[in-house]
Amino acid sequence: MQDSEGGLFQEWFSSISSILNQRVNVKEISAQFGLLQSDEERVAFGLNWACLHEVMKVEPCFNSKSAEHSIRLRREGNKLYQKDQHYKALEVYTCSILNAPVEGPGNELSLALANRSAVLFKLREYSKSLEDIQQALSYGYPVELRYKLLDRQGKCLLQLGRRSAAVDCFQEAKKVLDESKLDETKRGTFLKDLEMEISVCRTQELKVNKSHEKPTDINENDDHLLHQEFALPKHTHGRNIKFTSASCCVDIISSPDYGRHSVATQDIFVGDILVIEKPFASVLLPEHVETHCYHCLKRVTVPMPCCQCTTVRYCSVVCAKQSWDGYHSVECKYLNLIHKAKIGKNGHLALRIIVKARYKFLKNFRREMRKRLCDKVSRESGCLDDGSYISSDYLPIYCLVTHSEDRSAGDLFRRTVMAIFLLKILQGGSFFGKDPYSQDDLIFIGGLILRHLQSNPCNAHEVSELQLNLNSVATSETGEIASGIYATLSLFNHSCDPSVTRNFYGDTCVVRAIKNIPKGEEISDNYGTLCALTPKAERQKELASQYYFTCHCRACKEDFPLYLDIPSNASPVFKCPSCRIPLSIKNEGKVPSSVCSKCHCSYDLWQMRATLEDSTQLFEQAIDALLLKADVEGTLSVFISHLRLLEELVCRPWQDYNKCQEAIKQCYSIMGNCHVLN
Repeated sequence: MQDSEGGLFQEWFSSISSILNQRVNVKEISAQFGLLQSDEERVAFGLNWACLHEVMKVEPCFNSKSAEHSIRLRREGNKLYQKDQHYKALEVYTCSILNAPVEGPGNELSLALANRSAVLFKLREYSKSLEDIQQALSYGYPVELRYKLLDRQGKCLLQLGRRSAAVDCFQEAKKVLDESKLDETKRGTFLKDLEMEISVCRTQELKVNKSHEKPTDINENDDHLLHQEFALPKHTHGRNIKFTSASCCVDIISSPDYGRHSVATQDIFVGDILVIEKPFASVLLPEHVETHCYHCLKRVTVPMPCCQCTTVRYCSVVCAKQSWDGYHSVECKYLNLIHKAKIGKNGHLALRIIVKARYKFLKNFRREMRKRLCDKVSRESGCLDDGSYISSDYLPIYCLVTHSEDRSAGDLFRRTVMAIFLLKILQGGSFFGKDPYSQDDLIFIGGLILRHLQSNPCNAHEVSELQLNLNSVATSETGEIASGIYATLSLFNHSCDPSVTRNFYGDTCVVRAIKNIPKGEEISDNYGTLCALTPKAERQKELASQYYFTCHCRACKEDFPLYLDIPSNASPVFKCPSCRIPLSIKNEGKVPSSVCSKCHCSYDLWQMRATLEDSTQLFEQAIDALLLKADVEGTLSVFISHLRLLEELVCRPWQDYNKCQEAIKQCYSIMGNCHVLN
């Protein structure tokens, strides 16, 4: 568990180990621990160690709000705003919002939100300005100042073409103008301005009605105006009834050699979408808490705050509420401690899984579900009583493989100590509620944490984001921003030469085919070691150490060459489009022909070569457009067509095949989580 090295947890673990060495016979206690068969037994064993409780002091540790700091930042933002330094003002106002207490005297949060709405209006971010205005009003913006905020709200709505709603705001501003502290002259001037704005709205509305244009007014409460969402694609072959995050062209079967794995129920082609899945739980990496939404993982420029801490940020009040209700209320006061402990993404994810499952559900799960599991250990593991496999349900996550039997006693001992640390956070974070709970309840929940500490390294997926450099698209890199547990994705077996690629839209994972996959063939994912980039020996070593298996994929069996070792100027070896085996060549006539030794069909070799050359020419033009302009819309269909043709005609290894796959993957990365570098 290298993630925890160098952090507070490592200090605790070293101290606990040292104390045990001094107080007890370590060989004896190790032998006793090694005989334990279940995670609950291991946690119960650990909870009896007095030194563990002496060393691990789990107390709240978080960045709390400060009204004074918020006021100071807001005033600094005002000075920047007056100097027209709008982007700097936006940043400082955001810090003021993050530090403003939600409750208490002064309305600091509402004032900071209102001020940020002004700079957003100046920057023509009208939808974002609207959200700040609505939040400022909901947090009790002072009545005597409300006329200005309602006027700005009306102007935002007018800019967005929502004229009827704008008129309502201007009318409301007129009503509250009497509550202002303006003198009669200024009040009269402001009233005239409001009347003029109302007149503009009605004039524009009249023109639209006369021209029979489609009205643009939309209900104020439409979420999509306030929270921009990714345009998620749809399953290519329709949605699977049983495995609800997968396409109906995907099935999960089980075999002695491969365990549970995915197969194609019909022919699948390059570009087909096979899975669209949200995680059961995900955790944002600490280094990205200032740039991404803590809940949906999207990059955020105008964040909304947590109601209690200043650490995390959200893209909207919707995400802030869902996060608080779902898990953050439990971990909020301990978040800095979690980060200082350096328990790694898999440790934090184990905690998040348990919190999201909820204590009441887990107690019920213990009574009812685990008994049912004993009767259904086959391809149905993780399925509900109706046979459905649902990503948002806890049962599929519980059923993921842990490899407990492959782990050393030392590995399990360390994870047990970590499970107890996380259990203490749950106790302090009111996870168990107000009702009393027993030692047996603690042991049960601790056992579940320990289970996920073992299953996460083998099943969790990194959530990535492309750092797109428009000046050098080819060198743009994909980086990990979060870790998530995806029930359906976890059922895909590994191949060093995979048939699918994963891309993320916020926290939603979209799986697409990057090979043609015939009906009945396995659908394979990649766990981080590609045959085109990493030698076989290194791949085998890495997979065995983390995933406890020896890879027998085709790339390993045939020892595929690295990309740079594939000859780039060789002639292609054509294959039979039906049988997918190399063609023998006959030169008996004037036109060379190719014959399949299996089906005995004859093919015009010149025609195959001409077809390939024409497609290759279009492919090279598309590559230039992608690398020079990051042009996805104009190139992706060319790449997909070319790779489908290569799949049909050419035997591998063939450099263009790998090159085309990478181009397609880059296009998909640009379409998903993508940050354009300045």
